[in-house]
Amino acid sequence: MSKIERFSEKVMKFAQLRYVKIIMNSFLGIAAFSIGASLFSLVRSIPIPIWQEFLNNTGLTSILNIPISMVSNLYAIMVVISIGYEVGKSFGQRPLPAAMVAFGSFMILTPFVANISLTNEAGEAVSGLAQNVISIGVLGSQGIFLAMISGLIAARLYVFLLEKNVKIRMPDSVPPSVAGMFETMIPAGLVFIIFIVFRVVFEHTSFGTMQTFIYTILQKPIVGIGANPIGAALYLFVGKFLWMFGIHGDLLTYATLGSVRQAATQANMAAFAAGEAVPYLEWGLLTPFANIGIFGLTLLLVFSKSKQYKSLGKLALPTSIFNITEPIMFGFPIILNPIMAIPFVLTPGISVVLTSLLMNIGIVAPLTGVALSNVIPAPIYLWMATNSITGLIWGVILVLINAAIFFPFFKVAERTAVKGENEAEVK
Repeated sequence: MSKIERFSEKVMKFAQLRYVKIIMNSFLGIAAFSIGASLFSLVRSIPIPIWQEFLNNTGLTSILNIPISMVSNLYAIMVVISIGYEVGKSFGQRPLPAAMVAFGSFMILTPFVANISLTNEAGEAVSGLAQNVISIGVLGSQGIFLAMISGLIAARLYVFLLEKNVKIRMPDSVPPSVAGMFETMIPAGLVFIIFIVFRVVFEHTSFGTMQTFIYTILQKPIVGIGANPIGAALYLFVGKFLWMFGIHGDLLTYATLGSVRQAATQANMAAFAAGEAVPYLEWGLLTPFANIGIFGLTLLLVFSKSKQYKSLGKLALPTSIFNITEPIMFGFPIILNPIMAIPFVLTPGISVVLTSLLMNIGIVAPLTGVALSNVIPAPIYLWMATNSITGLIWGVILVLINAAIFFPFFKVAERTAVKGENEAEVK
């Protein structure tokens, strides 16, 4: 077995680990909520002045913000329920009770105190801590890591207790729905007691709550790693590098860092709905640039001197425009192609770095935080994501830059292909 084959085997084994699959399936399972919110984001962000004026004058902007805010501000709840469900299903137990135990455990750890600001009858602003109030932020982007960790622990403990028969056994004559309710009582109660202990312990620390501890020590620093051009470029680099060995690198990086990316995405969406600047600019650039290099390569194929490359380019152009890359990945091919490895791996990161630089110095408008579909062509994506014509212009320029980076490597492959075609014609 070659070194490449051994490396691929190890990566695939990692992707098949039980808890990696649980996390991946959990985020994929709630993707519909994000997609649904992105549709409202799409309508709200169409960068046409007349349309934007219409939305503002009719009050539709506020209405369209409701589902966007709902998803971004309640995303942690969706995460913990989905993870609990997947844990139960993975271990052969009823998934819904496991999901509810995970949700209940998460809420036990959620702080019931928040800073609020009110205006009294005299018009004076009054602010301070309020008891029995949940800050919407801890149920949204700030609570994603806590939701993931507490969901895994709570659901796994629940399953462990069931496997050890720590439950009330009912006679066979009792209907399954009723028997299931009684079986759940003791293991769920024990899990809740454990999480109450967690809550009380953290109340006596300087953090005050487990939510604050995880957000401060774990989530904020990890998400912050990608909140710069180098971190975002590295994320894309790893995904494309794995593709070179026949591994779906984009899916694997999402499986391992999906929680980080979603935390940043939901924070950006919340900022968009509130009309504020996005806190994680570079994380928002991952979607449009993941496959922009393949689009640039496809344009080269369309005008290739090689007959087979020209045919492939014409066939793949409609799909490449919408970021569907499989015809090029497997038909060119890109996978296991040492000639094309360098531009394929580097172009997404270069696109992120250049765009981040231009946005930070003000040449290209910054992202608004709107959530858009990943099938939107990169230039149009940037136009809508920035609500500015500068995004569209830069998107077109960036496609040409990616094509230019691929060009010298493509010419090497093209010469080989043309030579082979000429020899075949002579024969």
